[in-house]
Amino acid sequence: MKDRIITLATYSFSRAQLLQGCLKSAGVECFLKNINLLQSAIGGGVKVRIREEDLIKALMVIEDFKLTYVEKEEDKEVHASVMELNRIMVPVDFSDSTPRICDYAYNLAVKFHADILLFHTYFASAIETVPFSDSYTYNATVVEVLAEVEKNARKKIEELKDYLTAKVEKDKIDGVEIDIALSGGIASSEIISMTKSYKPDLLVMGSRGETAGTSNLLGSVVSSIIDNIEEPMLILSDRGENPDLDEMKEVMYATDFDKADFKAIATLKYITEPFFMNIHCVHFEKNDSEEHPLEEHRMGILRKYLKRSLGDDTVHCQVCVMEDKMKAIETYVNENNIGMIAIMARKHNLLERLFFGQMSRKLFVKTHMPILIFH
Repeated sequence: MKDRIITLATYSFSRAQLLQGCLKSAGVECFLKNINLLQSAIGGGVKVRIREEDLIKALMVIEDFKLTYVEKEEDKEVHASVMELNRIMVPVDFSDSTPRICDYAYNLAVKFHADILLFHTYFASAIETVPFSDSYTYNATVVEVLAEVEKNARKKIEELKDYLTAKVEKDKIDGVEIDIALSGGIASSEIISMTKSYKPDLLVMGSRGETAGTSNLLGSVVSSIIDNIEEPMLILSDRGENPDLDEMKEVMYATDFDKADFKAIATLKYITEPFFMNIHCVHFEKNDSEEHPLEEHRMGILRKYLKRSLGDDTVHCQVCVMEDKMKAIETYVNENNIGMIAIMARKHNLLERLFFGQMSRKLFVKTHMPILIFH
């Protein structure tokens, strides 16, 4: 229909105004929707609306506009922020999955010639104090118990260090050192604190510790850490065998065409380069969405930018349309032999659906698929 109005893009108010000017210069009538009239300077989520019959002409305008905008904002940052993996931090809880997680971290360290820090937090908040004559005395029994807990924890973490050090010597690996650290307190708080002081390039840890018997894919400790650190995290399943890094060839990145995706995919490309992995950049869309042609065009823009910035065509870009998004993810994973999923941590809606939905537990727990989380 000639008079049908569609949404071309959704931007901040200032950027929507810029696009509106470009469209009008090209002879495309458009208007803005969802403008905050009281605080237009800080408005977000402003829709740029056009007539459907002008779609083809508008797509040509927005392609040039979007590429120019992204290149000015991201080009230098992408090439300057290539990730160097020199330090790997491995929080351990001495559960049954701990040796597997350490082995996984070791394989990464060998590939990148990185150092490993094994870190354990023993629960130390149980110290009780008893008021006595305007002062406080510690319960001697509790202090003795905690001293024993610390002693046992140190023994176990030193055993893990000896285990990995022996592998380094046996494999005759240069440039890989194993260190250990202990701390008393709440696990999530201590891991966050150690991350800030040690400044690792990557955290490698299990999906669940004490909450392994619950239905959530991620435990409370991991969930808390994701929200409070900036370093990337590699989350491993608490069950099954570790997938072979050298045989894992396909990694999927779910995009919603956020500007930050450009940098994230470039970083992911660097991380996976030593393992010769293929990156699948996929957008999942419901088949009843009226914006499907726009999503295909946005994917084309992303594909063109990645080819220009990365210099090759190794990133496979695709829009998948299906009634159920989670079913679409499951289908794509199975058909393309996906071995790892990468997601940006700040995309809370996608994280919640992947990590806490019924379909996610069926898919990820069954396949023991590692998840790489960017910040």
